[in-house]
Amino acid sequence: MVLEKKKYYVTLQAGTTVAEIRDVKGTSAYDYEIEATEVEVGMMRDLLNNCVHGDFMMWMHSHTLWSDMPDRDNDEYDDNLRSIYQIIYRLGTPKTRSDLEQMGLVEALRLDQEDLRPF
Repeated sequence: MVLEKKKYYVTLQAGTTVAEIRDVKGTSAYDYEIEATEVEVGMMRDLLNNCVHGDFMMWMHSHTLWSDMPDRDNDEYDDNLRSIYQIIYRLGTPKTRSDLEQMGLVEALRLDQEDLRPF
């Protein structure tokens, strides 16, 4: 069974605690347009949820005496965020891919590399 791709509109804001993936363009602003299956969007939502959890854990650990935890939390958060941008780049429309290239994210985050999470 082949899953059909359709357009989705992705909004990412600082910390990705306010992130949204919509299948209707509507009147709200969005950051990126992608073409994805429901499975691919589900994977992206899981990564966004991981970032929300990671953001909370970084906050918690920065307010405790666990000295080694914030570094590990930051690394996990960065990996999740990089994976989100990699998915957006891979599934992005030509305009989305161009926008990411112009912002320097493709080079800085190595979005065109295959060595990140398999997708």
